[in-house]
Amino acid sequence: MRVQHVNKSKESVMKTLLVPVDFSTTSDNTIRFAAAWCTQYEYQRVILLKTFYQNVFSDIVVAAEYGAVNQDFMQQHREEAGARLEAMSQTIKAADANISVAISFSELPILRAVVEMIREENPEMVMLGSDHNDTDSLIARNVIPIAKASPIRVMMVPAGFTYEPVKNALVPVNFKTMHELDKLSNLKASPTWAATRLMVLNVDPEEHYAHPDDQFREDEYHLHEYLKNFHHELYYRNDRDIIQSIIAFTASNEVQVIIALPGKRSFLYALTHKSISEAICRSAKVPVIILK
Repeated sequence: MRVQHVNKSKESVMKTLLVPVDFSTTSDNTIRFAAAWCTQYEYQRVILLKTFYQNVFSDIVVAAEYGAVNQDFMQQHREEAGARLEAMSQTIKAADANISVAISFSELPILRAVVEMIREENPEMVMLGSDHNDTDSLIARNVIPIAKASPIRVMMVPAGFTYEPVKNALVPVNFKTMHELDKLSNLKASPTWAATRLMVLNVDPEEHYAHPDDQFREDEYHLHEYLKNFHHELYYRNDRDIIQSIIAFTASNEVQVIIALPGKRSFLYALTHKSISEAICRSAKVPVIILK
């Protein structure tokens, strides 16, 4: 793992975003989104991570007579990659010249490279481009493994999605795992989060909300206590399919981001245990932040 332009004594205390890239159109869009996000939420540092593992070189048989040619080809490819990363760096700096951009190269598989970078550089969040149609995107193909392995929160940005100020954030909740709402207090981002309305959605097929008993009222009370420092509103739906319910709610409301909570009965569990086509590609019409 090699990181360029990093001063450990200074950079390690900066609010940092890790963005794995692969030069696909999905990845390019993620860079544009990241530039706007970092400006809005006061990130001071961005790390662009590019891995060369299992690329075109893996398929080349290095015979003696081709060794020199192969080395020249590899060097040229790395130089081209460096130039593209520098261009991405300039896209971010154009949004905010005060953001420090580091460029990292790795020979590790993408999942190991991300985990190692998190351990070494202590970023606050990982941002990934997501698109089930982009078969050329290494990052898009690995969003689920990275989301499951990451010890820090992960944000998935749908292909083609353009940044919008987050006025409304959808938070799907299950009353049985309500304690996970504590994770929201760890969103130590910009004070602009204070202006964001949390649209808290409970999918309740049994419609307990229509005839609440004492336990239900107590659950509601505790939910509002967890979120008392946030501008929030509670919504209910009675759909049987949780994923489809979230999709429908997002489509019919002005939602700029979904905040997913951890836990076995949470949206995150459904997200990572269903197929990609069912859970990611159909649900992530807007960016998804998975808290940890």
